[in-house]
Amino acid sequence: MHEQQLRVPAGSTVADLSKAPLPTESTLRKRMSLPLQVIRFFVFNARIMRMVLKGHSQDH
Repeated sequence: MHEQQLRVPAGSTVADLSKAPLPTESTLRKRMSLPLQVIRFFVFNARIMRMVLKGHSQDH
C-alpha cells in the first residue's frame, strides 16, 4: 500500500468525490484574495452581531 493512500476502517462508508466539480480559476483567486476575505470576514461578523443583538432585544 502506498504511504499516501487513505486507510478505511472495515465496515465504514466512503463518499466518492471523484466526480465532484473542481473550482474555477476565478473561484480560486477569490478564495486566496486577502482583501476580499477581510471584507467577507467583517460582513459575516456584522450579520452574526445583528442576529445576537436582535435576539437580545427581544428578551427584554
